[in-house]
Amino acid sequence: MEYFAKFFHVNNADSNLVLLPEDMLPEVALMTVDMMSTGFYGVKAEISFGDTVVVLGIGPVGLMAVAGAKLKGAGRIIVVGTRPNCIEIAKEYGATDVISYKEGDIVKQILGLEKGGVDAVIIAGGNQDSFAQAIAMTKEGGKIANVNFFDIKDTLSMPAYLWGLCMSNKDIKGGFCPGGALRIQKLLNMVQYNRIDTTKLITHRYYGFDKIEEAFNIMDKKPANLIKPVVFINWD
Repeated sequence: MEYFAKFFHVNNADSNLVLLPEDMLPEVALMTVDMMSTGFYGVKAEISFGDTVVVLGIGPVGLMAVAGAKLKGAGRIIVVGTRPNCIEIAKEYGATDVISYKEGDIVKQILGLEKGGVDAVIIAGGNQDSFAQAIAMTKEGGKIANVNFFDIKDTLSMPAYLWGLCMSNKDIKGGFCPGGALRIQKLLNMVQYNRIDTTKLITHRYYGFDKIEEAFNIMDKKPANLIKPVVFINWD
C-alpha cells in the first residue's frame, strides 16, 4: 500500500533536490522530473541534425520525446498515435507527420513515407510488437531507443531477418526516467529559458489533498482527453 503525506524523507537530498527558480510555477516544474526526463532519455537514439525520427506513442512521455527530438535538430518527425488532443500537441512540439494504427500496418505506412527506413525510432508506447516494428522501420545503421514500460511477463519479438540477419548495424538503447539534481537542473533550465512549454501536458487540475484519489481514478480510467492530471495542495 502506498501513502501520501505532507512531509517525507528524501535520501541524499543534496544529490537529488534542486531549488525552483522563483518565477517558475511548481506544476510547470513537476513535468520535468518524470515525463520530460523520460521522454528526453529517448533522444539517446543519438539524433543528429536533419534526421528523420519516428516516435511510437504520443502520451505524455512520447510528447516529450517529440519535443526532445526537435530540440536535437531532427528534420522530419513522424508520430504514431490516435488521440486528437495528443496529436494536436505533438504537432505543436514539432511533429511533421501523423500515422494511425487504425489505418493499417504502421511499418508499411512509415516505409511509404521513407522508402529506405528512418534514422531513429523512439519507442514511447505500444505493445509487445513495438520492438519488431521499430527494427523493421529503421534503416541500416539506424538507432532505436526504448522508454516504454513493458511488463516483466512480456516477451519482445525481434526476428533476425529484420536485423539483416543481425548484420544491419542497428543500435538499441533503453532507459527509464533518469533523475538526480544535475539532470533536473538542466531540464529546468530548458523550461526557464522557454525552450519548451511543459504546461501543454496538463489537462486536468484538482485542488485539495482529498482530491488525490480522484486524480488516480481518472488516470486509471484514461478518458480520451486525458494527458496528465495535477493535484494542487494548499499546505497552510
